[in-house]
Amino acid sequence: MLTGGIGPGGLGPDLARTLARAVADLAALAVAGAALAAVLAPGRVPGADRVPPVAVPVWFAALLVDAVARGALLAGVPLTAVAAGDVTGYLTGFRAGQGLLLAGVVVLVLAGAVAGRPVRPGRGSGPPLLVLALTLAAAAAPAATGHAAASARAVLAVPGVVLHVVAALLWVGGLGAMLVLARDGAVLRAALPRFSRLAAVSIVVLAVSGLLAATARLASPVDVVTTAYGGVVLAKAGLLAGAGALGLLTRRRLQAGRLPVLAWAAAEIVLLAAAVGAAATLTHTA
Repeated sequence: MLTGGIGPGGLGPDLARTLARAVADLAALAVAGAALAAVLAPGRVPGADRVPPVAVPVWFAALLVDAVARGALLAGVPLTAVAAGDVTGYLTGFRAGQGLLLAGVVVLVLAGAVAGRPVRPGRGSGPPLLVLALTLAAAAAPAATGHAAASARAVLAVPGVVLHVVAALLWVGGLGAMLVLARDGAVLRAALPRFSRLAAVSIVVLAVSGLLAATARLASPVDVVTTAYGGVVLAKAGLLAGAGALGLLTRRRLQAGRLPVLAWAAAEIVLLAAAVGAAATLTHTA
């Protein structure tokens, strides 16, 4: 059993932090997917304008819970005893806290961008490219100021972890968008080739950036097989490789005109969801 993430305040704050991080990640994926659906099939996705107004407040609430939980861990007290000063002390006194604070500010800006209703259904909530850019920035902020920023190899690790988060959001969010677009076969056939190219680039970026990001916590290559962190890195790499292989098979089926490909995309999402869970574990594993 991994115990490195259990803080002095007990399991409560640490569990709350882990759950809040997972909810925030899922909300970011939902917003990214909705924006990508509007980008890949402009004007043809009526549901794209309904997801961000719901997901963005959930995302902000998850960030608040994350901040409270981290304040409790910092003070060594249960969640019920955390004070406002504990939370503000974490948000302003630590790099990781400042990243979380920056993410919250960007999510608030994002909330303003998605507040207005689109002129026509299917246009998305807010300018899709702006929504996508803000989503990527908010998701990358905590990652860029975490372990990577404190590493002696920060010059490589920080760009690596930022690119890793961006590529993962585009890949997983795009897969979700494809499932939404699948309700209309004509729209799916038009959008899927575009996403397929995006996914191919994302796979390459994920592989390269994953290596760069891992340098923040692995002192030497042997740590990959001798530490718990290295073991989770290997598990995540295996899951991503499996998802990439499924993506390649899906693209080949598309090129051969063998539709639908939804079962393949669903399997790919399952693997990528497991990889996201492994990524959350990496933030708590020494």
